Amino acid sequence: MQQLYVASLLANFFDAGWSIQVLLGDMDRAQYEASRLARPEIERHLKTMADSARALPEDVRAQMPKVDWSAWAGLSDGLPPRSEAARARVWTVLSTWLPPAGAELRRYRACLPGLWAFSP
Repeated sequence: MQQLYVASLLANFFDAGWSIQVLLGDMDRAQYEASRLARPEIERHLKTMADSARALPEDVRAQMPKVDWSAWAGLSDGLPPRSEAARARVWTVLSTWLPPAGAELRRYRACLPGLWAFSP
């Protein structure tokens, strides 16, 4: 049962990140902040990523050390962003954290397929 839970969390994290990248496209920060449709959806997906990272068991996180799981988990408290500092942090996450995290997760999924398997 633990394996299904882990696979679900990893899939949620990865799929939410992919959705963000699709929604964000080639927007710059001003376009992102001005977007009344994409911005709330992106922030909802970031919350999914943060909650999934927070719930992921520590032993699983340790198997994927190139993803800063603690930093991702820490995003939960700042979503949705209510201050300029929080909005700047979200943009940093979108522009600098998200792309490498996605690349690392694709690599880990190839190297550690058992973590991603939906099998009891």
